[in-house]
Amino acid sequence: MLVLLTGAGAFVYWRVEYALDRGLDTDLTRATEVISSRVGADGTVRDRDEAEATGTTWQVLSSGGAALDSGGPATERPLLSPAELVPGTYDSGSLLPASDEPYRIRVSDLPGDQVLLVGAHRDRRDEALRELLLQLVLAGGTALVVASAVGYGVARFALAPVERYRRRADEIAAGAVDVRLDVPDGADDEVTRLGHTLNEMLDALDESLARERRFVQDASHELRTPLTLLRSRIQLARRRPRSVADHEEVLEELEVDVDRLAALAEQLLELSTARPSREVLLDRVRTNLVTNAERHGAPPVRETTERRGGYEVVTVSDAGPGMPAELLATATERFTRAPEARSRPGAGLGLALVARLVHDAGGELRLCHAGHHVSYGVPTGLACTHGPEMTATAYLPLD
Repeated sequence: MLVLLTGAGAFVYWRVEYALDRGLDTDLTRATEVISSRVGADGTVRDRDEAEATGTTWQVLSSGGAALDSGGPATERPLLSPAELVPGTYDSGSLLPASDEPYRIRVSDLPGDQVLLVGAHRDRRDEALRELLLQLVLAGGTALVVASAVGYGVARFALAPVERYRRRADEIAAGAVDVRLDVPDGADDEVTRLGHTLNEMLDALDESLARERRFVQDASHELRTPLTLLRSRIQLARRRPRSVADHEEVLEELEVDVDRLAALAEQLLELSTARPSREVLLDRVRTNLVTNAERHGAPPVRETTERRGGYEVVTVSDAGPGMPAELLATATERFTRAPEARSRPGAGLGLALVARLVHDAGGELRLCHAGHHVSYGVPTGLACTHGPEMTATAYLPLD
């Protein structure tokens, strides 16, 4: 705002100064024509009354700067020094601080190495410019104060929602649950859209935290079961003396439980690792889909890999009873298993791992059975080419 006011004031000052100087220059041109036509060879001016009638101060100087004749309210000293006697228009005296004798002077060459100086007094012009400067400073200062006050009020009003968001964010940071930013209804400005976006982010964070809590609870439950079995088998083995064969049998049972724990830990680790290379990605997807079909389906299990429509398509099907429609919708959630599958090996992490791998790769995982299908990830738009049997298809982008 200060720059704008300064620029506007400078422009107004320049235009007024230009207009005043142009008026003085017009008077100097007319006076120079009148006086120069009356300068004799000796440097004196004939018809002095007409020269005096121009209302200007004039001097006729030799090329060395000596005064040959003068008129008007001029002093005896030359208006300019010998070094300044070059044809042109000059200002003598300063505007601020005010000079006693400010002049605008026109220098013209005359025949016989003579120089004519015609000066117009600048007192009225300088007084007008000083008054203009004062008015510009007062008006500009007042406008700046008013604009600053109005701008502060407008900014405070416009940023009031941001302050409300900040206070509510403090509450959320302090541990408040199910609290959202107070976003007004019916508005559609940048701050309101920011509030809606932040609320959506908070919803996503709450959902993510809820999923993580469920994951920790489910993981704790799944880990507790094999650990409990291990403890029970060890306690049972210690109750009575056993032969070497009995100990071997117990160790084999313990090995099964340890293998189950190791497999569960490996799957949990895979769920938390970074995106693998393409070869590893294909191998993980193919292996988990085939293992899931072999464990929960029925033979024959068929697996095909082909390239179609810009995707690497991995299809695994089996002849088992398949998943009911209600289970298809949650099949890729961690630790999801059908009731009848809980007695079989596995922790319900295979499809969850495949879904995450495919999603991170920008592809689609499609589960189909008996006319029902569920899609996870980015839809590809490719049609299914398999029959009604239980089928899992992973579409992985080629690029």
